[in-house]
Formats: sequence, structure tokens, C-alpha cells
Amino acid sequence: MRSVSVLLLSFCCQAFAADWQPYPADLPQFDYSDNRLQEFWPQLNQGPGLPFPDESALRALLDKYPQLMNYSQDQARLPEAHPALKALLTDNLQPLAEASQQVWRLHYEGHFQQAYELGRQLGPVGAIPALYSKLMYAALIVQDKDAKLALFREAAAESERLLPLAPDYAFAEFGLAYAHARILELLDTSAATATGFLGDTQDAMAELQERYPQQALYPAMLGGLHAGVVERVGSFVGRITYGSTETRALEAFKRALELQDKLPVIYNEYVNALARLDADKYRDRMITLLQQCVTLPVLSAEEALNRQVCADHLQQWQVAN
Repeated sequence: MRSVSVLLLSFCCQAFAADWQPYPADLPQFDYSDNRLQEFWPQLNQGPGLPFPDESALRALLDKYPQLMNYSQDQARLPEAHPALKALLTDNLQPLAEASQQVWRLHYEGHFQQAYELGRQLGPVGAIPALYSKLMYAALIVQDKDAKLALFREAAAESERLLPLAPDYAFAEFGLAYAHARILELLDTSAATATGFLGDTQDAMAELQERYPQQALYPAMLGGLHAGVVERVGSFVGRITYGSTETRALEAFKRALELQDKLPVIYNEYVNALARLDADKYRDRMITLLQQCVTLPVLSAEEALNRQVCADHLQQWQVAN
């Protein structure tokens, strides 16, 4: 583990000079003020499947990971610490729980930059949802390839600094694996191989799937990884080298949809995987998935953006054919 002094510098409050692109005004707008966040939490968070971040959930998290608590308290002693973080020093977790809820509220309403900035002021407890917001922003709003790659690399580095504080916390593990998966997609084959990420990322997703068999995001991401390997090296080499085949990719997405067929992100990832495997072969299946995706109700900015990706892909198919 890095020294406490280095970690403190990594997570302390900082200026955020660059403005992020806003959530599109022409997409559905959402309001999760007051008690609405808790009321809709089961539907909003059905992908990650986290408990509502109230005081009891926060205490359970900090009790489970003493290093997370110790480090959070170290940060709370810094002169510039956020008031919600300072309250930890008197064993008052309510302000930090409410501030963490605000991070999620901002995220689901589409205020990704504000969610990231606030989360980063709340120590590692806030950094975890902050990084998730950064990842979704990079994946769903940023269009420039180089900018995407830079953001994913930043998020991966931040996640690597977080994980030693909560080494088996599934949501943090997923964040790092997701960042690595997106980095791999943006690199050419030689550069992707050189990262050394692929085997570890596949193993991480497979382990998460085994530990949490009811979570649809894990098989969906694993299926995407298998499809990416097959696209680059084919099923034969992919099976020998990474255990990846076309069949395994398709089985992973079948499982994901069986677990959760109301999340636009699952359809989005499935269509992308089919395009990598063989767009011509799976044309009809891709169109069906996109048509299903665009009819799904959405409850958050994240879901609305994923549904819009499906709508854009469907329009492109219709224009091309």
C-alpha cells in the first residue's frame, strides 16, 4: 500500500479547472430531491445493487474495512476537510451519509461533474460513487476518443489507490475492471495486449459473477470482454489464450438478460458485442435488441443516456439499410 502521505495527497480536496460537457437538455430530466432518492433507490441502483447509503450502511462499510475508517479519519483531520468528513472525528456518520446521498442524487440527475467534485471531497467513501460518475460520464457523454481514454486512465489510477483500503469491496472492484475494459476497447490490439489488463479484467469479472450471481452487469461486461478478444484474434486463438469464444460471449449476455431485461445498458453492451463478433451475421438480432432498448422506461440520466445510444444505433442501421 502507498504511504498515508501519498494517499492523502491523492484524495484531498482539489480544484477542478476543466468544465465537463453537460447532460443533454433534450433528454429526460430527473429530480431526486428530498426523500425521492431513497424512495426510488431500488430501481435506480438495480445495476450495482448497493444498499441505500444511509448512516447504518455507512457504519457497516467502515466497520467491515477498518483501513477505510482509519484513512477517512486521517483525512478528516486535514484543515481543508469537508465538514461531513470532519464529523467522523466525533463518531457522527449522519453528515457523511447525507453528503454521499447527494453524490448519488447528482449522478442520477445527470450532474456528473458536480457528483465527482463533491464525492472527491468526502474521502474514499465519497470517492467510490464519484469515480462511478466519472466513468459513466466518460462512457456516455464524451465523444472524443483521446479524451475518453484519458478519463478512463485517470479513473483506473484513482481506483487502484482506493482498493487497498477496501480490498474485496465489489463495487470498487467493478469500477476498476470497468475502466480497464474501456481502455482495452479504445486501444489497438498490440497496445491492448501490452497493458496486461485483459486476463486480470476477465478474472475480476468472472469472480464478481461467481460471488454475486444475481447481478446482471457482471456477465454483461464479461461477455463484452470475450467479444472483444474474438474480434481481435478469433475464437480459436481467443479460447487458447484467454478462454474467450463467440459462444461464451453469447452465453454471458443470455445470462445477463435473464437476470435483468429492463436496463438499457445491458442491451447497449449486447449490441456492441454482437457488432464486434459479426455485425452482418447478427444484424437481425441487433435490430431487435435496439428496438427493445428504445422502448424501455428510464429513471435516471445514466439510463436515459444508454437508451439514447440504442436509439442512435438503431437510426444508423435504418439509414444504412
